[in-house]
Amino acid sequence: MMKSYLYTPYELALIIQFHHMDSERYIELLQNIHRYDNIYVQPEYRQDQKKFILAVMDKLNYISDPETYISEQSDIEKDMSDFGLPNTSQTNDTEHTFSHLIFKELRLRILYINRKGFAKMKLRTLLSELGYKRRSPNVIGYIYDCFLFYHIETTLKGNVPCSIDTIDIDDMVIFRTV
Repeated sequence: MMKSYLYTPYELALIIQFHHMDSERYIELLQNIHRYDNIYVQPEYRQDQKKFILAVMDKLNYISDPETYISEQSDIEKDMSDFGLPNTSQTNDTEHTFSHLIFKELRLRILYINRKGFAKMKLRTLLSELGYKRRSPNVIGYIYDCFLFYHIETTLKGNVPCSIDTIDIDDMVIFRTV
């Protein structure tokens, strides 16, 4: 369960693509994540920055052209088999799933992408991103769990602390990391 809260290479590739980052900018982002947000990186990448960056780049290649990527993967696997080399690439259906992505993107946007130290979004937009139109105790609980895990706090304009279960759904919420 806790592993689903960690950044995966696929999710990071989606975030990079969403923000239309060039290679210089996304390499800097990944270096910063590995250096300063390492606790949120999957355990297999925490000790090896190069492996981490290459895994994200691999997923970026997959996202940009899945058909070519898949055909090249099968050719590589065939070549490795022909030469008797061990195939260490594991592909499974769960590597292309994602969870808590809006909160991961929010944290990265606050810390590394927009460089303002905060992000703004209407509560309605946040709920919509999660697939909801209204607040319910379960949704609010889930949002607060994610805020707690990713160390995100909410305020209104003027740095007024707020609670997402009591503010108006069309209020602009300012998110910061603590």
